[in-house]
Amino acid sequence: MIQRLYVRIYLTTLASLVVVVILFGVLWQFTAERAANVDHDRFMAALIGKALPAGGSVDALQTSLAGLVVPPIEGLALYDRQGVRLASAGNQAGIGNPAAIAQSKPGHGMFAAQLIKLDDGRVVVARTHTDSLQMHLGGLALIGLIALAVALGTYPVVRRLTRRLEALASDVDRFGGGDLSVRAPVAGQDEVSSLAASFNSMADRVASLLEAHSRMLVNASHELRSPLARVRLALELYETAPRAELLHGMRQDCAEIGEQIEEILLSSKLDTVTTAPPQDPVDLAALVAEESSRLDIAFEVVPAEVRGDGRLLRRLIRNLLENALKYGGQGVDAHLGIGDHGQRILLVGDRGPGIAEAERERIFEPFYRPANTAETGSGWGLGLALVRQIADRHHGSVHCLPRVGGGCVFELTLPAPGGAG
Repeated sequence: MIQRLYVRIYLTTLASLVVVVILFGVLWQFTAERAANVDHDRFMAALIGKALPAGGSVDALQTSLAGLVVPPIEGLALYDRQGVRLASAGNQAGIGNPAAIAQSKPGHGMFAAQLIKLDDGRVVVARTHTDSLQMHLGGLALIGLIALAVALGTYPVVRRLTRRLEALASDVDRFGGGDLSVRAPVAGQDEVSSLAASFNSMADRVASLLEAHSRMLVNASHELRSPLARVRLALELYETAPRAELLHGMRQDCAEIGEQIEEILLSSKLDTVTTAPPQDPVDLAALVAEESSRLDIAFEVVPAEVRGDGRLLRRLIRNLLENALKYGGQGVDAHLGIGDHGQRILLVGDRGPGIAEAERERIFEPFYRPANTAETGSGWGLGLALVRQIADRHHGSVHCLPRVGGGCVFELTLPAPGGAG
């Protein structure tokens, strides 16, 4: 059986209150009451000593004792130093030898025998009617009322706090059940509201990742379908008329499928991994020169070092150059320079048809193709998306700009070593 949190908190509060009441009662019993009894005994001894002078006759003592029998005193007996009764008055039930009364334990009934020692050595035994029980019950009743008031006042506070936690737990359960639109209300500035805000942030991130992955799965399945269809058609043709160019085409299609899968896996990894990339020194000029030479692209570089993941940066540069070749024809060039504040700036230009201003940001979305581009057979729409992901992870930026004379320029900016924020 699951015990509700508000019940546990409330019972803990009540238990603490009960302990306080018990301790208060014990302290009251052994301090306040004892001090009052001591003061009462001193007052009674002085008063009775004045009323019963030493050496008085028995009749005088008897008369004086009778005058002292007033509520709550019901009976009195006077004894000398040797314990001999000298005089008595009132109800004598329970009044006996002072020595026997001194050795007996205090009673807990409505009547008690009390010893009062006078200054001259005589002893008075008084039978008193006590209402201490009623006093104790009254005090405990008052404490109980205070405890009840505290309990009643604590309950709504505890219940309000735990009700917010229960609502948050319900939202978490609904989100875990598949309702990705659930968000917890954030009210106040306490730990519960902070927890709700953290949950909402996490929910936004999870929903965004799931949506991106779902979209990528749909697009990837569409992109993979084309080369698979070409491989299937080539196999059917090869069975009827084997030709070397069919085998070559199938190898190219298989290589394309492998590259697509690699791009998809890398994009998914960059989406899910939030740790910072390695801060290894990377010769950016060497990467640009190597990739440009491999693709037979004109380049111009200056010595420029950055810090980051060399493998990811090589992928970024390769994707930029290959994208320019696919959509920009043969007028592709690359220029690497240093900005005014030490930032590394790579410009990759082409002489293609250009991209409309409204689409210059959308081309960095996964599997997006501008309206004026044709299917080239080797494009799969993840290249530029990976470029932006890798640039973001290295605290850089990439933008598509128009080129004077026609075409586009892709501008990549990376911070200087030690300048990453």
